[in-house]
Amino acid sequence: MNSHKKYTYKAISVALGAVFAGGCAWVSPNMDSQWVTLVKPQAIANCQQIGETRSKTLTKVVLVGRSAQKQQNELITLAKNQAAVMSGDTIVAKGDMKDGEQTFKVYDCH
Repeated sequence: MNSHKKYTYKAISVALGAVFAGGCAWVSPNMDSQWVTLVKPQAIANCQQIGETRSKTLTKVVLVGRSAQKQQNELITLAKNQAAVMSGDTIVAKGDMKDGEQTFKVYDCH
């Protein structure tokens, strides 16, 4: 194998390793989403629903499946980000995650 091919394979291996070692976290919380809380449905008795948001994330990266926990964390982060944009402070999951997607109800509880 010539040195160019060795370098190319090594570069690809390092890049893929960095992606997988980094946990494949593609979503970052925005500043205002830190004030948004995920709660159970029974905790919203005194809240006003202001809408819904649907979150979607990757289920695979380079043919490798991502863990359900990583997907769930990203879906929650996306929902909190959107709730903050909608001036909501609370989200409630509307059903379970399916195929990297989940819907959340957005509430104003203050």
